[in-house]
Amino acid sequence: MLALVYRCGEALAQPAAAPIPEEPAPVERSPGRAPGLRGGAPLLHLGARDNALRTSRFGWTTSATTDIFGLGGEQSRVDGERAGMSFSLAPRYSFVSTEEHWAWVGTDVALALELTDSDVPGAAPSPAGSDDVSGEDAVTLADLPLQAAYNYTFFQDGRGLVLLGGPRLAVVLPTSAASQNIGAYARTRLGLGALGNVRLLEGAWLNGAFFSAGGSWEHLFSQATTPVPDGAHRPRLSPSGEVLLDDQLSGRFLERDRLSAGLSFWVNVWGDLSVGTTWGLGAGLRDSPSEGGCVETLTGCVSVEPRGSSTTTVAYTTFGVSLSYPAADIAWFELGYDNTTPTLAENGQRRSVFHSPGAQLYLTMTLFLDSLYAEATAPPSEQQAAAR
Repeated sequence: MLALVYRCGEALAQPAAAPIPEEPAPVERSPGRAPGLRGGAPLLHLGARDNALRTSRFGWTTSATTDIFGLGGEQSRVDGERAGMSFSLAPRYSFVSTEEHWAWVGTDVALALELTDSDVPGAAPSPAGSDDVSGEDAVTLADLPLQAAYNYTFFQDGRGLVLLGGPRLAVVLPTSAASQNIGAYARTRLGLGALGNVRLLEGAWLNGAFFSAGGSWEHLFSQATTPVPDGAHRPRLSPSGEVLLDDQLSGRFLERDRLSAGLSFWVNVWGDLSVGTTWGLGAGLRDSPSEGGCVETLTGCVSVEPRGSSTTTVAYTTFGVSLSYPAADIAWFELGYDNTTPTLAENGQRRSVFHSPGAQLYLTMTLFLDSLYAEATAPPSEQQAAAR
């Protein structure tokens, strides 16, 4: 461009000043979200950086087996239709939270409420493949995990590309009636996981994908190789008048170790609305029957033959799909379907990865405590920007 400059009645051509370059638009960021990340999964798994309460949350879930909605044709489970509600509080303290390193300790306190009646009064159903053989009250306390984890950030560009991972350790205390009834002392869990986010398209449609992958090994410490409550495996009245179930004499051996691996990923189909799926595979290793022996009685030594199933390895699969959306980076709502089941039923029939009698529909609301804390402690200017 040229500019005309008048000097002594003459018009002289002069170059115009170069335009001032515009500053790039800032990356959208709220106090509870890392830059460039969309959807609710990053809030759940990564939390608010530079926050002592990072990934702390409160959860509420209501679920029901598909049989209740007429979607299941097989009624092989003794409990049949089942619905329930659970509440959980997961406080975590991040004692290291930098751009590269993240280490935290925490726990997860969970309560479950059964909304349907079991076939045996006072006996709530057990998860597929679990060693729970006891009846439970309407409101039950889950086992209490004491957790510690470390993650190293391998890459993060601030525009939505993130990769981090590291080990995780937990000691699970037997606070539930199920664990106490089988004579469990504790469970240990050692795992290794990875978290990542990939930027896809610009704009609202298909703007990103988040994934969580990992594997773990869990070991049970217990009094014996079989459940050790009082009584035989049948409905019976406890001293308090409750109807309970146990299988001390059933010969079923406890699951001593479990190896598992899983992959979950969410794709943002529009804005923060995400479609997710979960795939998992596990193997439970039960104690083996003894080689026999004898028990000393008043009349001499009585030979004891091993009892129980000869199968010491049980395989499990997990499949799930969900639709989720975060509200103001404070809460996350997820509607989904989950099927976690042994590959073989008790009658020897092979079960599908996609559906089994224990498959369930669920609705979950997660409240991000770290985001609430970040909003409350943010400077007034950032609070006004987040409100806009």
